[in-house]
Amino acid sequence: MAIILNNMKKIFSLLLISSTLWTGSLMAQKSMNLESLLPQINADSLLQTVTDLQNFQSRFALRPGGNQAVAEYIANRLNNYGITAKIDTFHQAGQNWLVGAYDQDFYNVRGVLPAVNAKDDSLVLIGAHLDAISYDHQTWQLLEMAPGADDNASGVAVMLEMARICHENNLRFNRDIHFMAYDGEELGLFGSYHDAQKRSATGEKIAVMINNDMVGFQPDSNWRMMLHWYDNSLDVVSRAADICAQYTDIDPYIPSSSENNNARASDSYAYYQNGFRAVFAIEYTFSTSYHTDHDVADSNNYAYHADVARYNLAMLAEYAGLDDGVGVEDQPHIATMRVYPNPVSEKAVVRYQLTEASPIAITITDMMGRVVMQQDFSNQSAGLHIEELDMARFPAGVYLCRLQTVKGMETTKLVKR
Repeated sequence: MAIILNNMKKIFSLLLISSTLWTGSLMAQKSMNLESLLPQINADSLLQTVTDLQNFQSRFALRPGGNQAVAEYIANRLNNYGITAKIDTFHQAGQNWLVGAYDQDFYNVRGVLPAVNAKDDSLVLIGAHLDAISYDHQTWQLLEMAPGADDNASGVAVMLEMARICHENNLRFNRDIHFMAYDGEELGLFGSYHDAQKRSATGEKIAVMINNDMVGFQPDSNWRMMLHWYDNSLDVVSRAADICAQYTDIDPYIPSSSENNNARASDSYAYYQNGFRAVFAIEYTFSTSYHTDHDVADSNNYAYHADVARYNLAMLAEYAGLDDGVGVEDQPHIATMRVYPNPVSEKAVVRYQLTEASPIAITITDMMGRVVMQQDFSNQSAGLHIEELDMARFPAGVYLCRLQTVKGMETTKLVKR
């Protein structure tokens, strides 16, 4: 029988006390910053990453050449976001009931965002598998095309979206964040076992491993997300459900023990087996294109996908700890910023003061993170500035107005009548 969130809160309440004392106070400190970051999650950015990965046509790990090119794409993306990324190549040989004998190189990607003002020597890991597989579900015959848009380009897209948000906002955290993409998951969690065993052998400490596997498909209504759990991290899954409920429109679902068998079917299980704490997010309603050549980008729900990404960003804020200097330098460029009238019907005025000369950009985004207006100014002097924005053509709703300088940004909510 399914266990509903409220019941799970009761079961885990005692376990939550110690973790909440540290992470809860930190989240309260950073709630304003987090609230300004969440709307920057961009559904179009997620779609682009899923499309890029689908365009490899197949990410089946045992095809000629393996997934080296896929790993290079992911590593390049991370490096472009200022996150030092390297490919970890490893070799594995054996026999699999579905694919037969294999003797192949596999390619993990590890990107590192170092901590500032580190609270302890543990790290936070956010990961997703990069490989895909497809087969005829009647004959079990492998298919040539394995686009894997939902399984699991969607998880990789979330991980890269976190890297983008960190880069564009110059985010700093109090724990190292490791961005991981694993090869060979579909063959038996090869990449995650390889990584987890190495970390265990060297005595690394992981505060939590945040796993995303199949997080892009969901019907238009009744959004739900399954949060699979492990018996060494019950407080983590309970806190993850709280975070999901607080910051997204997704109903978090914690399965009962009898429903939790799939916890062993993804990369987080390899970390659990090596003594690390983990939580595994997966769509509640499986795509009908699961492990077929029809698992393509057009089948995913990118509004839902973006909300899953918001859950992940809130989890990073919770467990890695947004640093006090998030997004700004010691001497910020922006002394004051005001947008009025608010709510606005037609014209909005942005009034701001710069402490020193800087190029700036004023950006309006909707609550899906889509940019609907942007004005760039190559160089503005120190002092008071006033700009006018024409909001008349936009539909009623809530928007974010962001003023960006080379050193930081200010964001405010803007309501269009």
